[in-house]
Amino acid sequence: MMWLGLSIGILLMIGWCIAKMNLPLSRLPTQGYLDTTGGKDYLTMSHLVAAALRTTTRLFIGMGYSILFSLIFGILAARYRSARYVILPIVNLLESVPLLGFLTFTTAWFMGLFPNNVLGVEAVAIFGVFTAQAWNIMLALYQSLRVTPEDLMTVAKQFGCNSWQRFWRLEFLYATPSILWNIVISQSAAWFALVACEQATIVVPKNETLVLPGIGSYIQIALDTANFGAVINAVIALVICVLLVNVFIFQPLIKGTAHYKYGTSTDSQLPQQSQVYDLMVMAKVPLLVKRLHRHIRYWWLYGAPKQWQKLGFSRIIRILKKYTVYWRIAWWLVIAVGLYRLGVLLIKYLDWINLSVLFKWTFLTTSRVLIAVLLSALIFIPLAVWVASNARRLKLIQPVGQVLGSIPADIYIPIVALMITLTGTTQHWWVIPLIMTGTQWYFFFNIIAGYLAIR
Repeated sequence: MMWLGLSIGILLMIGWCIAKMNLPLSRLPTQGYLDTTGGKDYLTMSHLVAAALRTTTRLFIGMGYSILFSLIFGILAARYRSARYVILPIVNLLESVPLLGFLTFTTAWFMGLFPNNVLGVEAVAIFGVFTAQAWNIMLALYQSLRVTPEDLMTVAKQFGCNSWQRFWRLEFLYATPSILWNIVISQSAAWFALVACEQATIVVPKNETLVLPGIGSYIQIALDTANFGAVINAVIALVICVLLVNVFIFQPLIKGTAHYKYGTSTDSQLPQQSQVYDLMVMAKVPLLVKRLHRHIRYWWLYGAPKQWQKLGFSRIIRILKKYTVYWRIAWWLVIAVGLYRLGVLLIKYLDWINLSVLFKWTFLTTSRVLIAVLLSALIFIPLAVWVASNARRLKLIQPVGQVLGSIPADIYIPIVALMITLTGTTQHWWVIPLIMTGTQWYFFFNIIAGYLAIR
């Protein structure tokens, strides 16, 4: 009964959030109204609870799209060499593009896709979560599919599994621990990207600046109005959301899928205990749910392949594989033409008079980024090894790092401003600590994941 009530509550929350997403743009608060009222009507506890619910719902929707993207393109890259030559370079390029680079051209597209509707703004925030997770999850699935042990593949072949059944009954299960861990280590970037997208305001044709309700916009309005009490409340709400997601979603999943890990001990995996998982195991599942699950599983493993064969997709794929050489030639031609067109556009766009300034600024920006990356590596690689080398430390510190990594950089700006005032220095190199808030956690969580994988 407890799980039934909890499930109904979650469904009601999601339904309420989705209903709030599908509203006219005029229902969003404007920046002018918030400036006039000083944000007093917006910075309330009721608005904060609603903002937390909407932010968490966006996180799960973005996560769902990331997993769907990973399943499609990860499988294509692992199965077909011609697709690999296209997908992997694009993914490697996209994962190096900062969030702001995506927002510059996707915001207008999403707003046009859902004109005069809040869904356009919601899609921008959800896309931010997607860009923070999709590449890591897809590459984890691709790598796992490429290194699936041959002895397991032989066993699946002896049991007469077709390619569809082999994937869902062997390869996907083998990849599940790696996929799940990459989802976990991507959560810091996902929360960060989501909060940053919610902080970005949208200017509509009527010159009205709209604000998307969420924890990010709540923090931004509190900072604009110098309401530091509201900032603290928003950070606490963000921490609670991260902890609830970790306790009720990821800890049970990690414990439940630990036995899928092949060939190595899972004693050091995190977390060792999950009370939520234990309660789920002890809970009585209704007979109707068991029968429904059994029918769905049977159709998915045996009925879906028959439908695939009837549609003739397998024959189409076999025909396309015959022209692998031509796909490679076409790919490199596309790259060459794209680079040429990009060069022409840059030459036309740039003002040659300001090239010296551009080169100087590019050098300064690159220097700051490199220094931030170097400092992050020097500090957080040894720290991550120290944390991962002890299961108890890992259990205690990993959730703390996940919470700290999800705090947006705007929270640190007042601290940096105070340091600039106290030291009497310029702000140029104080940007480095702000850059580190977006790089250090990648070192921290990926080193932990790598350490556990080879331990």
